[in-house]
Amino acid sequence: MKYETEKLEAFLQDFMERKKIPGMSVCVNGSEGTIYKKGLGFCDMEKTKPVDTETIFGIASMTKSVTCACLAILESEGKLSFQDPACKYLPALEIPGTPREALLIHHLANMTSGLPPLPTLLMSLVSHSEIGPWIDPGVVAMGKRLFRTPMATIDEIIEYIKSNDDCEPLGAPGEYMSYSNDGYALLSSIVDVASGSTLEQFAHDRIFVPLGMTRSTFHTDEAKSMGNITSLFMTAKNQLYSSDDWDAAPPFRGSGRIKSTAEDMANYYEMLACDGVFRGKRILPGGCVARLCGRGFPETADITYCYGLMKRVFQDTVICEHGGSGTGISSMGGFLKDQGYSATVLINLGGVSPTVPFHAVLNMLLGLPLGTSHADASPQGGVPEKPNMYVGTYISKEMVPQMEVEVSLDGDGELYMKDADREGKLLFCDTTRFVFADGRDPSDQSRRVKFFVRDGQAWGIHYGWRMLQREEE
Repeated sequence: MKYETEKLEAFLQDFMERKKIPGMSVCVNGSEGTIYKKGLGFCDMEKTKPVDTETIFGIASMTKSVTCACLAILESEGKLSFQDPACKYLPALEIPGTPREALLIHHLANMTSGLPPLPTLLMSLVSHSEIGPWIDPGVVAMGKRLFRTPMATIDEIIEYIKSNDDCEPLGAPGEYMSYSNDGYALLSSIVDVASGSTLEQFAHDRIFVPLGMTRSTFHTDEAKSMGNITSLFMTAKNQLYSSDDWDAAPPFRGSGRIKSTAEDMANYYEMLACDGVFRGKRILPGGCVARLCGRGFPETADITYCYGLMKRVFQDTVICEHGGSGTGISSMGGFLKDQGYSATVLINLGGVSPTVPFHAVLNMLLGLPLGTSHADASPQGGVPEKPNMYVGTYISKEMVPQMEVEVSLDGDGELYMKDADREGKLLFCDTTRFVFADGRDPSDQSRRVKFFVRDGQAWGIHYGWRMLQREEE
């Protein structure tokens, strides 16, 4: 099959220019080997170090898939089960109001623990990372006043969950999905206990080494010692900043600490696409990939969070993928399930949605126009039957200051939404789903919102896969 790689490269170059991205690395694999790989732009502010496909980037939350792959290996060896209570491995763990045995490893892995968004990751980052010049000093000062616990250990996270009012559960385990880095911090320590090693060492020995991922590591110092590592870029007030100080948050290892390359990660996803086999060599024990993203999870146009991967059906193809974001990191990778195709897009600028270039790669593989939307819901026109039920302020305490989303209604019955740095219309799709049309980039279809209604009133909203709860009036 002939792939339109020249058109793809022009598309990626245009995206970089529009978003003012310093550097990007892309790798696409198929059954015939590497289909396309390219480094675009630069690693440094001076533009003296070109990006290539062996340049090390942060992959942030793409790490979560590797964490779950480690859990699947341990399950195949009888050392744990996804159906085990998490407290079997972390005896002090409990969520207020939830029976200890009700919280399973399964719930942590598929983000249905009941935990709301918490500030614990930010507390750890503030305590252990260099504060970049792009961050408002007032916000830093506020964070240091509020955050008295450094969140240096998993025990501190567990104690926070047990004793803080922020941790009132959204519902019973399994009832609601809300993206939780804390859940993956807990999973990191569960891997430690079950393996008798550490997550980092176990992933290195059982995944990185067998796959030949020689430029992948959890450790910043090791990544820097390998050379050819990008600087981290952030934009604030129309100014571009760079830094070589990587974020640190010690207990959140399995949430997003891996540094890797486009080639290494494309190989990892190719292995998942081929049921745990990479080019004739079995890497994961049989049944592991099915455990991570198989038919135990729905296969529909609606996105399902599996174990460290999001799964959806598009154009009769099952796609498994995951993004990542952080300081100087905007990443996305995944594969076409059971078809042998994989792709990774790594960007060294934080705050950019990687979905547009990543979906362009998938469109090339599927023989579609590169800009084809992957939206799981589209605006239908008109307004919902009872728009007043959505009006209100929805909050998350994950950030400082707390994140607020305001939903309002104009005289024509149209809904509007506003967060800290954008505002626009809520375009009705179906049931309680909307598109947040902020007018910034019509090609970016990632800003979907879904409301949760109880007794005729919305009480929560999925935004960025976090569950924000309605503020009491």
